[in-house]
Amino acid sequence: MKRPSMKFDKDAILAFLLNHCEKLVVGVVALAALGLVWGGVNSLRFKSVKPEQTPASLTGLIANANKHIDAATKPPASNHKAGRLTLAIDPWRPQQVKIAVAPEMALLDRPLFQELAKRTKPNVFPIEDLRAVAGIAVLPAVDAPNAADVPPVAPPQPETARPGRPRGPRRREFAPPPPEFAPVMGDTTRGRIAPYVIVTGLVPVARQQEEFERCFTGSGFRDPELDAPQWGQYLIERTVVGTGGAERWDKLKLKNVATFDKEGGPQNQPQPTEPLQPELLPAAFLVGATEADIGYAAGVPQRIDDSWGFATVHPWFLPQLKRLLEQNKVSVDVDGAIAPADAKQLRDSPDEFVGKVVLLKGMKFVGDPYPQRQAGVVAHGVESVDGSVSFEADEVGTADRTMFALAGPWARTLALDGGVSPDSPCNLRVRLEMVAQTPVARILGIRYVAADGAGGEELVDPNPLPLAGGASGGIAPGSPSGLVGPEEGAEFRLFRFVDTDVKPGQSYRYRVKFALRNPNFGLDQQHLTDPALAKSEFLVSKESNVSVPVRVPEPTSMLVKPLTKDEIKRMKMKPGWYEILVLGPSADTGNYAVRGLLTEVGGLANVDPALNKPGDQRTRGEAISTGRILVDARGRQEDRGNAGSSTGSGDMLEMLFLDPRTGTFEFVSAADSQSRYDRYAQTLPAGDDSKKGGSQPSGLPANQNPFEFAPPGRGAP
Repeated sequence: MKRPSMKFDKDAILAFLLNHCEKLVVGVVALAALGLVWGGVNSLRFKSVKPEQTPASLTGLIANANKHIDAATKPPASNHKAGRLTLAIDPWRPQQVKIAVAPEMALLDRPLFQELAKRTKPNVFPIEDLRAVAGIAVLPAVDAPNAADVPPVAPPQPETARPGRPRGPRRREFAPPPPEFAPVMGDTTRGRIAPYVIVTGLVPVARQQEEFERCFTGSGFRDPELDAPQWGQYLIERTVVGTGGAERWDKLKLKNVATFDKEGGPQNQPQPTEPLQPELLPAAFLVGATEADIGYAAGVPQRIDDSWGFATVHPWFLPQLKRLLEQNKVSVDVDGAIAPADAKQLRDSPDEFVGKVVLLKGMKFVGDPYPQRQAGVVAHGVESVDGSVSFEADEVGTADRTMFALAGPWARTLALDGGVSPDSPCNLRVRLEMVAQTPVARILGIRYVAADGAGGEELVDPNPLPLAGGASGGIAPGSPSGLVGPEEGAEFRLFRFVDTDVKPGQSYRYRVKFALRNPNFGLDQQHLTDPALAKSEFLVSKESNVSVPVRVPEPTSMLVKPLTKDEIKRMKMKPGWYEILVLGPSADTGNYAVRGLLTEVGGLANVDPALNKPGDQRTRGEAISTGRILVDARGRQEDRGNAGSSTGSGDMLEMLFLDPRTGTFEFVSAADSQSRYDRYAQTLPAGDDSKKGGSQPSGLPANQNPFEFAPPGRGAP
């Protein structure tokens, strides 16, 4: 038999391992697995839980132990005598246990990193309590010369209610309004009659801020600047009421709305085509540049017929504004209530006077009366009479030295009488306010002093509000230090939209929605609860409430007034005839003008010069067709000049007109017509005997043109 050939050299061993190594490894793993399986089988067979270790046995042992514990009220005598139990228990008594004081800086008792939640989508709250008011305003004509310099009419003050006026035909005897409230009117004043609707609402800034804090406080990727509400564009829509068919909402174009750049300042925009009324509300009532991309309070055009009053302000702000005026109200008695101050100290140490009202004696205005016209203010150069201390006019908000300024509305009112008087000694009542980095001596009162030292009547600023710029101002925003004003975090801000593209006789409703910038826009999905939150750049709110329908009045209205015996005789009025007045647009000036018409009950209130005949003048003024019919009249038109004619209800002239086009009635009385007639009385042409001066207004010299008569300037010493 042949011996098998076996070699144990290096090459043979290496070849064997290369050919059979995997078989050896598999065999070793298989043997180990068999050992584990055999151990598991033995564990199931011989190493099961003993009977005394089952849950039932343990429960029984516990019950038995509790039984013995409850049965023995005292420890065994042997243990008690030996003291072993006492020695074992004493160290654990409360008075024996020493609790270590926690270290002030415990490093391991809290997580090293705060657990941050993922970012969610905040709710966007719509504008609240949307309201609309309608009316007719007279705006300066765009092509009129110096249209931008038309002085605005000061608004009424909220802290003083307008007293009730007695009703009666003799209201002509009441005193005219103060000069600062008197409108600039006349038949030479060019204007345009504009029907309007002013929409106001409340922007819920405080509630929206709380919602953002709820969503992003404690969330990941926190950025305090981006995680604050930033109001963007808004959309206002209008629908015409009563047109029939499906309701259609039309998008309106924004007008006179300020926009802001990324740095928070107003952008350079072209001048508006019409002069705008300066914003009188404090900055805390408006959405400012740090909160929005655009201003939410649109600019209001200046009127030349009357004040806007409170039509441009939402009623929610009126109590707040009243409180602000009352808290900043100071006495007008400059000689006793306010302590004098040194002008040099005011110039060199303005920080000591911030928020205080002081009196500066022996001062004068220098240079051009209007050296620095700025948005919202007029800066003036002021110096002492002896020339030792001077204050130059500079740019409010950027200058760092003390300067003097008048509020813009008051400065324009003073301009009606020639402005302030330069180089005339005067006492100035001022309040120092910080506008950005500029100490501004806000002039509240001016009292000129005669050569003998006697002071005249003080000129007082009717609106002593802080000099803080709003959406339309160029002054840096901020409340002056030391003044009591509205909180910076006021609950609401004003929304305002002025719609002049409306038609008289139609009714409108409005609604608004806006868009907030999305703080989650462009973020990585790992920070968000839903990746879709990062797709949209804006968060759009729901529509606000729909405003109550508001009807735009007609620009033409009826007036009546008492007549003297001479006027009745001159017009040759027959028994049962009345003179009615029609106030309507003038084709020559674009402003309002009064026409006169003699008619009887049942006659048409249409002024047609063709009705005039030689010796029989039936109409006065431009032709106009109202379509109204005089259906009833009560009272006497003759002004007898006794107490009964002015107060007795039987003598008060009242008329009722019917408009067949709309089926509505218009009630007119002499008491309600008096104020409007006084405003436009100069536009009513005189009768045939106008050369006698019978139609001249009271208080002017005979044959004197009322528009050339200039009273002495209020700024004169």
